[in-house]
Amino acid sequence: MLFTPVKSYAQDTVRMQLVGESLDFREHPIASLVISFNWSEENLDKAHDIFEKYDTQLENGEKPNWVAFEGDFKDQLGLGYQSVKVVVLAFYRNYQWTNVCEIYAKAHECVEFHEITRSKASNK
Repeated sequence: MLFTPVKSYAQDTVRMQLVGESLDFREHPIASLVISFNWSEENLDKAHDIFEKYDTQLENGEKPNWVAFEGDFKDQLGLGYQSVKVVVLAFYRNYQWTNVCEIYAKAHECVEFHEITRSKASNK
């Protein structure tokens, strides 16, 4: 038999992570993110809600609290700082919430964010 049934949730999770890692994350950033993190539609909606909250703050001229931003991801999705960076990059690459992504990346300068912070569009 070519197909082996999944024997456990843990095996299924590992397999989904491998599928996510095999996707071209630059061409399909959100699909790759969802599969890599084994997210449901509800999880993706929570991530959008977090970005929307901070986008609204920026639109209102407020300075976002980036520690709270990271805390929202930890509290609602169980993600730490390194995973938040992956989420920010995925949304930026998908042209979603780019203003939030750019300002967050500039506040947290690191090698991973160079594609955001050193792009022509974000340096205007």
